[in-house]
Amino acid sequence: MRTIKFIDSAYPKEHQIEEFIWSGRLDESGKLWFDLHLKTQDYYRSEGEEYSEEEEEELEEDTPYTSMVEWQSKSVWDNYHQCILSSVYWSDEKGILLCDKGAFFSFDTLQKKAFLLDALPLSDDTIESDLAFGIYLLGHDLSANHRLVFTAHDQGNWEIKWEGNIALAYGGFYEYIHEFQAHISDATFDGFYFPTSWSIEEATTRFKEVLADFENYEFVDRNPKSNKREYKLMVLKN
Repeated sequence: MRTIKFIDSAYPKEHQIEEFIWSGRLDESGKLWFDLHLKTQDYYRSEGEEYSEEEEEELEEDTPYTSMVEWQSKSVWDNYHQCILSSVYWSDEKGILLCDKGAFFSFDTLQKKAFLLDALPLSDDTIESDLAFGIYLLGHDLSANHRLVFTAHDQGNWEIKWEGNIALAYGGFYEYIHEFQAHISDATFDGFYFPTSWSIEEATTRFKEVLADFENYEFVDRNPKSNKREYKLMVLKN
């Protein structure tokens, strides 16, 4: 199951997630990150096969222009089709910081660990590039107050529960008054990526500085059919 709900929205039912990638990254400065990327099906498909996207919606002439009116307008949602919520789609400087050089990460510590990112209220000097995730929902909006819990299951699968708040910034609204809830029950980790300029030897040295159990990983060719050798670091299968 891979779904996301937008609470009290024009389309409040569960939306199927058609793309989901959970990966990691070691950056040039020695920081280790998790990245999450999801993309939903078209919004109207949550209504079922019988629903027509062409269905007319009539608003009163004196309907105020507010964030909640936009949030609950199907015609507005239909203009933007589907949601992308991601730490990598627009930038490679977002995500979940796991540790910095000198500290160590292990998947053993991830079980039922809760992450709270960009907790509300945000400081007055927070800008969009400071936020852990970007979002395209009803245009390029803002997301914050992320609460994520990872739970390990058998055979390398993980359950991820992800909640957060949304501000419809594209429409001119900057209050994080809307909520989403995502549930991915069968997530698998796609590996830790690192700068392609690094050799395997350099990557080994760098990863040993942040992974508590480096011996439980192996380098895997990202595209074996290509003549260009690029690698990522994968957890060894039991």
